[in-house]
Amino acid sequence: MSNPRLSLPLSTLVLLVACNQVSSALSMGGEEKAADTKAEAPADSKAPPAPAAVAPPAPTGPASVDELLGLVHDGASSYVVFKSPDALLSLAETAASTFEQPLTTLVSATSPDKTSRLTESFALFKHGVADAKDALAKAGTDLARGIVVTSTTLNGDDTVITFSASSAEAAKGLLAALKIPDAATAECQATAGRPGYVTCAKDQPTLAAYKPGDGKAARTRLNTALPALAIDDLALFGYAADGDVHFGLDKPAGGATFHVSAPPDAKDLVATLAPGQADLLKFAPAGTGFMWMKFDLDELKKKGLNEVPPPFSATVGAFTGEVLFGGSAAPAALQARFGFSDTSSLAPLADLAVAFGGPMIHNKPIPDVPGSKISFKAENVTVGADKIKALHFGASGVPQAKALADQLGLSLDAWVFPAEGTLAAVVGADATKVGLVKAAANSEATIAALPPALAASLRAGEVGFVTHVPLDGLQSPELLKLLDGALAGMPGYSSSTARSALNVVAPLSSTTIWISEHQNTGVMHFAVQAIGNTTDEEGKAALAAAASADPAKAFADLAAKYPGSPRLAAYQTRAGQGGAGALIGGSAPALVIAAGTAALFVRNAPGVDAPPPVVAETPAEEKKAEEKKAEEEKKAEEKKAETPKTETPKTETPKTETPKTETPKTETPKTETPKTETPKTETPKTETPKTGGLKIDASKAEPRVPPKRVGRQE
Repeated sequence: MSNPRLSLPLSTLVLLVACNQVSSALSMGGEEKAADTKAEAPADSKAPPAPAAVAPPAPTGPASVDELLGLVHDGASSYVVFKSPDALLSLAETAASTFEQPLTTLVSATSPDKTSRLTESFALFKHGVADAKDALAKAGTDLARGIVVTSTTLNGDDTVITFSASSAEAAKGLLAALKIPDAATAECQATAGRPGYVTCAKDQPTLAAYKPGDGKAARTRLNTALPALAIDDLALFGYAADGDVHFGLDKPAGGATFHVSAPPDAKDLVATLAPGQADLLKFAPAGTGFMWMKFDLDELKKKGLNEVPPPFSATVGAFTGEVLFGGSAAPAALQARFGFSDTSSLAPLADLAVAFGGPMIHNKPIPDVPGSKISFKAENVTVGADKIKALHFGASGVPQAKALADQLGLSLDAWVFPAEGTLAAVVGADATKVGLVKAAANSEATIAALPPALAASLRAGEVGFVTHVPLDGLQSPELLKLLDGALAGMPGYSSSTARSALNVVAPLSSTTIWISEHQNTGVMHFAVQAIGNTTDEEGKAALAAAASADPAKAFADLAAKYPGSPRLAAYQTRAGQGGAGALIGGSAPALVIAAGTAALFVRNAPGVDAPPPVVAETPAEEKKAEEKKAEEEKKAEEKKAETPKTETPKTETPKTETPKTETPKTETPKTETPKTETPKTETPKTETPKTGGLKIDASKAEPRVPPKRVGRQE
């Protein structure tokens, strides 16, 4: 969401947390001199001065959203409002103190010559923040009153920044103290009609053009673009014309969440999703990763879902639109679930698949793996109290199978079966464990461990898509053992360096992306959660455990002390209590994303040629005519180049020798350009780039029907 047009004012906030050391005091001599001059002026006047108008008192306390939006320029193309810059500054300070020690340890181990520079950078940051706070206090700036960045032109080239200050002179001194670019030439003045605020810009014409707008109208637009969002709780919010999006950032304890209104080019994606209750999340245990989505069935039908012929039409008709890709920690496995209102029609699918594919696959060896054998058959599995027929795809005789089972708890088995209102696909669990990959009583434990904003939206049925990636597995003892065992013989590998690298991200617990919809308006959300926070005892203890010399023991103690915590699964994973399954349970969405990224990279990688386009074959007669034409043109050019200028075509070329004549004038109409060749040879050339050689009758193309939304409405 960066906007180069707002570079001047945005640097105000950035420099509050930058690593540049600023001067620790403002020079007030000029202001004192100005004050003395003003005080002496009345003594020289012959008439007593008129009584000065009493300025209304500046408001105190935190500024409201409406107040701050009222400082946005009327008609501004883009703006950013920092409602709680002090909270953002505190977040930056916490991040710096959290990452300083692990980063220093890693750099000391990998690049000792850069350690002093890193240490100096952190020191400069700390001094810079302290000096900035001092400068803010001297300028009379109350960060609780917020900072507003806006522009006075539609193209956003003329930027103004409004914030609280005791005077215009103090505000300009603050810009200089913070080393804002061009602070020496900047102009500041009291904000008209807004006591306690000062507006600064690059020059006087820009200031003169600034006109505060209607805060209530701007609030209405913001509420419409970011529905069901607690606007008053956001630390910053704004609008970017480049992309046509509203955005906001909130800072819950131990995390941060960025919200963006769905841009125009994402409207089709939002239309494909249907917000609703996430019933399948009961298959995703707390602490595991997952990708969940719910499709709009009306949209799927428009794209051909209702064209499936019998007997499969009944099966497709029972699809609820809900899909889950997730992991399982106990047992270790990966799973995919498709929701169905009726699974009775799914039972015969195993036998049907075996009947068609069995003869080609079952008992066949894996290519280039001697002694291996593939199994492809229907088997019964037990899920709870039910015995269900499942399609089983397995492999035996693979040398790596034992290592896979010992290190990750996975087997070379895949199962597809209907159970618990879903069509399930489970990978990595053998016949004794596949039935243990089942639903919990409800999804409350899973939802409680998610970011607060997402948890609230899921309970309200406002979410259509979620990807949750836990990072706690990166701190598990099992991963360290796996790395040491797999990379011990690699040149340059160091167990201590690997641990130092992982410790850098130890404070982070998860990343989450989701799309919500309310009143037919889509919003995208991006959240990061830390393992703890600085607001309560448990949160502080978790952060301390992540930075301790023995994190496994520290988190084991934490899990014992807080058995009812929504973070319990994270603590257990870091303590090594989840076993190897914790790695698999948390890796499901990461594997899906990695596979998609790898496929995209391979497809676009340098040296990977795109497949040749399919070109329609030219009829034999036309091909011969083209070849003959090309040959004749070549001969004509050669003879033309060899023919002296003094030769007369009339004496060398009799009229009766037209087919082989050397004179280009007589050849062109009769032999070189048949009238029937042009349309035939050009037609396939125009089709190739668009259809790959396949002919499409545009007259039969159906016009696009605007999608009908089936989201939650109020």
